[in-house]
Amino acid sequence: MKKSVPWIALSILVLISMASWITYSTYKPTPPELEVAAAKHIMEVKPVTYTLRKWGRTASADINIEPAVLARESTPLIVDSNDNVKLLFKQSPDAVKCYLWDMDTGRLAYKELTGYPLNFEEYNVASGDYALEVHAKWENGYVLYTARVIVHDNEQ
Repeated sequence: MKKSVPWIALSILVLISMASWITYSTYKPTPPELEVAAAKHIMEVKPVTYTLRKWGRTASADINIEPAVLARESTPLIVDSNDNVKLLFKQSPDAVKCYLWDMDTGRLAYKELTGYPLNFEEYNVASGDYALEVHAKWENGYVLYTARVIVHDNEQ
């Protein structure tokens, strides 16, 4: 029995090492989840493009389509022009920049909106249908999210 104890311990170590290696070799970093909230409405926003590194592993996705085209199929978040739009990340990013693209023309309407939360009144966002593009950066990579936002002028 005493001679088999080292072999059993070695076997267990080998099994643990193999299980760890299998887990590591199949591991793929995933982008943090994001919810966009305004007034009483909340919607989940899926990542579109990202590059992330963790534990020596890299994951990336790239969709080379204009934000207005991507957001066209999504359910819009309806907000007033004086609302604050909150970006609720599962993991807080190091830096965030937001852009609003006009859904009708596909052109950039408002660039480099910053702040937590986004204050549409501060940027004088006019009523309209927009694609909200969120660039979030972490130490281990970046993620680009796209959502559709319909802004109504609260005075109408």
